[in-house]
Amino acid sequence: MLSPTVSPKTYRLAWGGVTGLSLLVYVITLAPSVLFADGGEFQFVPWLPGIAHPTGYPLYTLLGWLFSHLLPLGEVAWRLNLFSAVTGALAVGAVFAAAFTLNARLWPQAAGAARLAGAGVAALTFAFSRTFWSQAVIAEVYSLHALLVALITGQILRLPPPKSPAAIPRLRLPALLLGLSLTHHSTSVLLFPAVGLYLWLGKYRPSLKQAAQLLLIGALPGLLYLYLPLIAPHVPYARLLLNANRALTLYNNTPAGFWAHITGSVFVAGVQPAALGWERAALSLTFLRGQVGWVGAILAGAGLFHLRKNRPALALTVAGFAGFFIFNLIYFIGDIYVLFIPCWLILSLWIGVGWQGLAGRAAEDFIRRKQARLPDSPIFSAATRRLERRLGRLLTVGLVSVGLLLPLTLLTTRFTEVDQRGNTIARQMWQEIMAQPLPADAILLSNDRNEMMPMWYYQYVAGQQPGRLGLFPLITPDPDMQNVGRALDAALDSGRPVYLIKPMPGLALKADLTPLPPLPHAQLVRARPITQTATQPTNLTFNDELRLTGLNWRQTKNALSVTLFWQPKTTPRQNYTSYIHLLDETGAAVSQSDHQPGGVFYPSSLWSAGETLRDTHTLALPPNLAAGRYTLRTGLYVQLAGGEIKAVGDGQAVGTITLAGE
Repeated sequence: MLSPTVSPKTYRLAWGGVTGLSLLVYVITLAPSVLFADGGEFQFVPWLPGIAHPTGYPLYTLLGWLFSHLLPLGEVAWRLNLFSAVTGALAVGAVFAAAFTLNARLWPQAAGAARLAGAGVAALTFAFSRTFWSQAVIAEVYSLHALLVALITGQILRLPPPKSPAAIPRLRLPALLLGLSLTHHSTSVLLFPAVGLYLWLGKYRPSLKQAAQLLLIGALPGLLYLYLPLIAPHVPYARLLLNANRALTLYNNTPAGFWAHITGSVFVAGVQPAALGWERAALSLTFLRGQVGWVGAILAGAGLFHLRKNRPALALTVAGFAGFFIFNLIYFIGDIYVLFIPCWLILSLWIGVGWQGLAGRAAEDFIRRKQARLPDSPIFSAATRRLERRLGRLLTVGLVSVGLLLPLTLLTTRFTEVDQRGNTIARQMWQEIMAQPLPADAILLSNDRNEMMPMWYYQYVAGQQPGRLGLFPLITPDPDMQNVGRALDAALDSGRPVYLIKPMPGLALKADLTPLPPLPHAQLVRARPITQTATQPTNLTFNDELRLTGLNWRQTKNALSVTLFWQPKTTPRQNYTSYIHLLDETGAAVSQSDHQPGGVFYPSSLWSAGETLRDTHTLALPPNLAAGRYTLRTGLYVQLAGGEIKAVGDGQAVGTITLAGE
């Protein structure tokens, strides 16, 4: 028996109901096919199996390989989306188990049905929290991460009293789970202080021999990382050939490369404690409110209040929440919101405790008031006590069950937002691109790694167009892969045909761009080396960073096209806006053009010293323009926040031209 009032069968039915409902919702809202970004990566890496981006995720990769090969249904991409749904539903079940244990510790005399309902409130609130739900319907690592966090938390809470002979042996499973969690997501290390604090406050004192045994059990899963060097020689994208003379090494199969990969050294720069400010804290609190609303936040506060009855459990959950929360405050990456999922898991446990406590208190107060109205007579005393117990249990169960309205509200209000059933844009876009009659050795270039992952899926899973190369900035740490401009240079230098997978007009600074006929969901652009050169040389310097080496111009009926050729002396510190003024003989402006050369794809702050960049302006010519000599003046300025303009010195005349009149 799990408690005096809950049979194992009843518990299993409740656990199965919560887990099954979560799985049903996740399957209904599951993404149907290949995805962009990490989702696309985690659809081909486990299938091969291959090597994922740092820190490698060996546990996820091997489990995903097993799941995707044992399940003979649907395309591979869908199977790995389903893998997240299954692990996500199991994570919800693990939250249910942890919440039930926590409620049993706090209210051992409460009705079993009430504790089951309270655990259901916690588990389903987590199940339908915005961020976790969104990750449980795509191929991602966070469902498995949440499952491990929930299992560890639940196993620690289920430990027998410290003086029990089974207490220390029962630590073996949490030790194993902690070790496995480190082979999946490195932030699991943030749980260690919380677990240690629980054991200290709970007075669990293993002997030296027992401690060594637990450390060994926790360390053994680390051997899974040996999968990376063993599989590396067989991973098709570990080394990509640009041409016969140059290769791109995505995984360096050396001890140094292995260590850099599993420790995620490329992400170290994102940890910035000095950058922490109130804005970051406010953003994190906004994330919190977006998961469970103000009602959930208030219930979580009530849960913390009730947890004061059990100091070790309070320390475990508070320290666990604080560890993840504080780290996320100082870790600056674009998708930081997903790293808060363990926080929302613990928050859901607090919500379950809070509602259980409030409902129990409300039931007690109601019965007490009713009891006060009964006659004070021995005749009624026994009946009163029986009535109090029965009504109290029924009322508590009913009130706790009302708490299920919170996850039901989250389910109905978030469904449309989270639903991924119609997410087929990556499949549509890349099936069109892969079907185009491009050269077999074409390089396809994007400024965004996320856009390129579906191409790799179709190459490595479906075997489509294996000779083409998908290229993007930071594909390797090489300096000439730091941005899309440098990646374009490498692609053009390879001698292979180069195509942009979308319009990136700023790259016209570096290449001649020719759009191909548009596709329903994509637009390819052919990129070739620049053939245009300056016909009018100059030697002007601006802000000690940029040199204007020359220009050329061409007049059409209603416009004047002026091309400036810039050469950075060093990488510019700012994103400059360049301008051209056309002045008549009196110095009055006839026309002008201002724009940021390179646009959003290759602004001046990304330019490299010594390269030559072509900056073309088109000036509208006024009607009835008089024929004659005109002066061109150019310069730079910086567009500040709020629209303010900061000039970079004075404009400089770059030449006199003769224009034909209308």
